[in-house]
Amino acid sequence: MMKKALLVAFMVMLAVCLMTPGAQAEKKFLRMASGPQGGSWYPLGAAMMSIVEKNLGISSSNAPGGGVGNCKAVNAGRADLGWSYTHTAFNAYEGRGKFKKKNTNLRHLMSLYPGVFQIAVPAKSNINSVADLKDKRIVPGKVGFSGTAIAELVLNAYGITFDSIKKNGGLVNYVGYSDSAALMKDGHSDCYMAVTSCPQSTIIDLNFRPGIRMVPIDDAHMKKVLKAEPGLMETVIPKDAYKGMKADVPAVGTVTCIVINKDVPDDVAYNIVKALYANWPELAKVKKKAIEASKPEKAAMGARIPVHPGALRYYKEKGFMM
Repeated sequence: MMKKALLVAFMVMLAVCLMTPGAQAEKKFLRMASGPQGGSWYPLGAAMMSIVEKNLGISSSNAPGGGVGNCKAVNAGRADLGWSYTHTAFNAYEGRGKFKKKNTNLRHLMSLYPGVFQIAVPAKSNINSVADLKDKRIVPGKVGFSGTAIAELVLNAYGITFDSIKKNGGLVNYVGYSDSAALMKDGHSDCYMAVTSCPQSTIIDLNFRPGIRMVPIDDAHMKKVLKAEPGLMETVIPKDAYKGMKADVPAVGTVTCIVINKDVPDDVAYNIVKALYANWPELAKVKKKAIEASKPEKAAMGARIPVHPGALRYYKEKGFMM
């Protein structure tokens, strides 16, 4: 009986040993979905994954994406981590707006810096209000971008839709930041729209040539936008953001965040957050102003979905969340 018991125990241990490499292999690769080239998310995402690889010994990838699509990818397990906005993550979790079902596999990992919805038009154009875009050539971003969803909200507040623009003889191009800037430089676009860090590199480039103005959202229509999407907030594009600005420009804002799949092990999520904050100066080399505005004590800023237990443990240890 003793021999049989020992044999059974040995077989169980052998099975565990044989299974462990496969189980461990699943945890040895992390996939991040960030943003388009020309924005802040993609280079910061690449830098973050580099820090994770060096400090955790976990191989990783960083793929382009958008706030809406990234939430869907993380929820479905096609990505482990994804860049988004707190209001987008909340809508995804609750199945609101652009999301037809609840994405309950999402968890909040960290909040970063404010995201500002910016509407840039050529300086010499006659566009002075969002209402003037009713028959213009606009670029709201790619399908699946949070900025594209916000563009719809803002336009709707003024009684404009993408379809009505096209019916009025205008044009809607769904391209990313770099292509959007190129279209305006070549005279093929009347309006660049994006929710991103402020200032934004492609807008700085456009301000050099052909020169741009920022279009404000007036108080009455701001109220309509915030009523339609309570997760957004009122903010401004500060007058020192771009050369030539004479005053702050009222704009819609949100908070950039990183979401994570709930099935990422607690210790992995804990160590990701720990490694990133320990190496924050490395990220500042990529996007200085954005990272300087991102602090661990603000890690839950705007978060309206559950925080991943692993990340929560780190924040509680540091006294940032009780």
